[in-house]
Amino acid sequence: MRFEQRIPPLLLFAVIVLAMWLGSEEARGRGVWLILATGLWLAGAVLGGGALMHFRRQRTTVNPIRLQQSRVLVTQGVYRISRNPMYLGLLCWLMALACYLGGVWVWLGPLLLLAWLTRFQILPEERALRARFGVAYVQYCHRVRRWC
Repeated sequence: MRFEQRIPPLLLFAVIVLAMWLGSEEARGRGVWLILATGLWLAGAVLGGGALMHFRRQRTTVNPIRLQQSRVLVTQGVYRISRNPMYLGLLCWLMALACYLGGVWVWLGPLLLLAWLTRFQILPEERALRARFGVAYVQYCHRVRRWC
């Protein structure tokens, strides 16, 4: 497919953040929404940071566009609860921003990220990882969910 693994996930994330910010209402998160936003932001930091830490420890690539450089199938730490903790962390950050910004339309940002990453990033990654790591990756997929 034309868009598969062509747009770096962080670029997509930044564009969606900008669109959410520019398209939001003036009301900013208050009370329980601010608490929820803070919790989601922290969850995103733990998931993304934990994932990066495990990739660095295993000395394998974190570049989702260059999967052929993957040396090791990482399954420890946050990878025991999600096959895509970096993407889940980005999704948590967008949901935190939606809680902070307020309004209904800003929730399109997290939905767009979820749909785009699943279709154009994760599914092609899964095919590549299955080809690269074979049975070990298939068994991992049976144990751990895609998102959470």
